[in-house]
Amino acid sequence: MELPSIVRDQLMIAPFDKVAELWSILEKDCGPDVRNWLARNDRYYLLVRMLHRLDVVHPWLYARCREVEQKPDGYLDLWAREHYKSTIITFAGVIQEILKNPEVTVGIFSHTKPIAKAFLSQIKREFESNEDLRSAFPGLFWTNPQRDAPSWSVDGGLTVNRKSNPKECTLEAWGLVDGQPISKHFEILVYDDVVTKDSVSTPEQITKTTEAWQLSDNLGKAGGRKWHIGTRYSYADTYETMLEKKAVIPRIYPATDDGTIDGTPVFFSPQVWKDKVIAQGDATISCQMLQNPLAGQQKMFNIEDLREYEVRPEILNVYIMVDPARSAKKDSARTAIAVVGVDYAMNKYLIDGYNHKMDLRERWVRTAQMYHKWRRAPGVQQCKVGYEAFGAQADLDYFAEQMGKPNEGGYFVIDELAWPRDGEGSKNDRVQRLGPDFRSHKFFLPYNTDKNNLTATQRRFKSTGYDFRIAQPIRRLNESQEIYDLSKDFKLQVHYFPFGGKKDLIDAVSRIYDMEPKAPNFSEPSYLEPEFT
Repeated sequence: MELPSIVRDQLMIAPFDKVAELWSILEKDCGPDVRNWLARNDRYYLLVRMLHRLDVVHPWLYARCREVEQKPDGYLDLWAREHYKSTIITFAGVIQEILKNPEVTVGIFSHTKPIAKAFLSQIKREFESNEDLRSAFPGLFWTNPQRDAPSWSVDGGLTVNRKSNPKECTLEAWGLVDGQPISKHFEILVYDDVVTKDSVSTPEQITKTTEAWQLSDNLGKAGGRKWHIGTRYSYADTYETMLEKKAVIPRIYPATDDGTIDGTPVFFSPQVWKDKVIAQGDATISCQMLQNPLAGQQKMFNIEDLREYEVRPEILNVYIMVDPARSAKKDSARTAIAVVGVDYAMNKYLIDGYNHKMDLRERWVRTAQMYHKWRRAPGVQQCKVGYEAFGAQADLDYFAEQMGKPNEGGYFVIDELAWPRDGEGSKNDRVQRLGPDFRSHKFFLPYNTDKNNLTATQRRFKSTGYDFRIAQPIRRLNESQEIYDLSKDFKLQVHYFPFGGKKDLIDAVSRIYDMEPKAPNFSEPSYLEPEFT
């Protein structure tokens, strides 16, 4: 049975308190066969009347059903916990797609396979035991699926009674990080709970989850459909990457009408919301309920606090800090060499450096190169080198050997940087020392100077013979001979700290406080003020 499109239009705009009445009229006038049409075309009917989910009888949930049914594809639905996003989208949505097209193939992907299997198991039970569903769609469901279906298990997938025979089941469940399928391509990819508490426990887990999500794109079909459903767990989780890449359209629904803790709850009762705020605390409420990790102040730094310099001060003391990674292999961390200048007011300027994978020889060459370049630079009163001490003895022994050879530049002092103890916690502690300088707007990055289009200030300094003070972008070639921008790397690490990705460069910069930096002796504010920024 098919009903006129005008009927669907009326249903889609029907107010919450009238929709059940319309259902009853259609069931009475059109007979039991109308249930088939309603289940395929009205997700709220499917949930309430066919799947018997009376717990979704709520105006806010009704509005969400209407919304996602009309615009299901390409969205990232970030809703507050316990607001029925998986029930409406993954559970009812997948069932509805199968009812509309038994030939469809759907892959449910979660962070791990057990999470995805729980969604599939719920649908499996409905297909096996829901007599209203089975009677409204005769021939779609097997009488004895364990015996008759080509595949009917949580592990192997579910295959309804269909005409075609693709290698994919009608519905399968897979984990992103614990074994994606090979050589399968689903028409609809449903990503539910890609991000979990475990997936944000370390920067490496965040990266692993993000890379797994990117890899899974190959499991769809050309022109296929994607749904993303989840809840925020941290500022720099995989959902943040999806949003930054504009790979999804955000559809965000916090637990309150204005997205704040003090707002009016959209689904919970005021008392339930009050209890949750007390029990869960600020950070959890911000991520899980408000879908705004920044509201919980998890983000350590504000990238807008960083300043740019068009020209550097004339007089500087220069500090070179090296955070070495002791392998140039693919999976190793990067060696960070940060060159920071300090002016008379203790403002700090990132003026040079590197941040890529290096072997021992390159670590020596780059460290020596930075030292000899900056100790001879105009206006530099003092140039000091500091080297991360943990496990560095072999490096420093090699460096000492090289200093004794002809054509290697000669001897220079390298201070070992040992504070505090090593480990992720101590690295975070070190980096947090940058906070006061950032917030006081005392940390500067080089302006992205175009030599063919200098600013007015830069042209003035060039005309007076001070070309050396003009800011230069710090662009380098990495171990794969790809160009990277050191300032951009630094901004990203500041932006995501303490979550996501590497922290090597920002950690190296923070080591300047272990170098006991001092302002240059000569100060002449008319020349040195960083007003040219």
